[in-house]
Amino acid sequence: MEHAFIYCVDGGGTKTRGRLLRLDGTELARAEGGPCNISTDPALAAANVAAVWTECARQSRLSHVNPSDILMSIGAAGATVTGPRAVFLKDCPGFGRILLMTDGYAALIGAGGGRPCGLVVAGTGAVGHRLYTDGRSIRRDGWGWVAGDRGSGVWIGRKALRHSIEVYDGLAPTDRLADYVLEKLQSDGGVQHGLLGIRPHQVASFAPFVFTAAAEGEAAALSIIDRAISHLTGLVRLLDLEDDTPLYISGGLGRLLRSGLSMRMQRDLLVPDSDPIHGCYLVATGRAPIEDVTLTAFKRGGC
Repeated sequence: MEHAFIYCVDGGGTKTRGRLLRLDGTELARAEGGPCNISTDPALAAANVAAVWTECARQSRLSHVNPSDILMSIGAAGATVTGPRAVFLKDCPGFGRILLMTDGYAALIGAGGGRPCGLVVAGTGAVGHRLYTDGRSIRRDGWGWVAGDRGSGVWIGRKALRHSIEVYDGLAPTDRLADYVLEKLQSDGGVQHGLLGIRPHQVASFAPFVFTAAAEGEAAALSIIDRAISHLTGLVRLLDLEDDTPLYISGGLGRLLRSGLSMRMQRDLLVPDSDPIHGCYLVATGRAPIEDVTLTAFKRGGC
């Protein structure tokens, strides 16, 4: 059965963005909501997807349309974890069909328009993707904030928090970075309360303080950014891209780190042709392959 409308969703660790489209790509509505990290909180992710859908339906005056008549194409953080993914799909509205891919893959398809390319995403998390001519793809990092996401917003925010707590405990001299972070924690009810049950997107919210302090010449902030660039450089190298394969960078930190990463890599990092939502649309309409990802170690010439 062909669905009359496509609900395309970019579900990131910080927010959910959705657009309701006709099959020809005509936009009917768009809305935003809270975080959509399936592996961290699948029920919350599904609730935010539903809330954004409700708003899109309201804007488009299609509130009367049954979700079973809708195809949802979604790129979401943490989409590869089997247990949470099942919870997420169960809690989603009863869409007629759901195409679920990782948020990084949706960004990869949007960046290159479905053509072979590489992409490094530096947002709340960090992940590298590469699409081959035969439709296969590889993913590197994207393992979450506990063990991976090196160089991401959550990684930078965590480094800022650790540095600031060392200052707070008297283990390191105070500086502007610690001032910014501790002031924010105090405004959230105090250091202990501000850290209690903190979620990845909340940790990432401290990353902007690092860039502000770095612009003021603070050594600790400059060191954190330098290490983040080193981690992202390593991530790109794991994609093993040929010199003529386009390499894109996206994510909330992409524009801030693009120049430094380009200098470190000695190659151009391109601005994506389009966004992850367009990537979801291309997959939904068959203009790009469904995600076929290889996570095992990659060697030049194959997976």
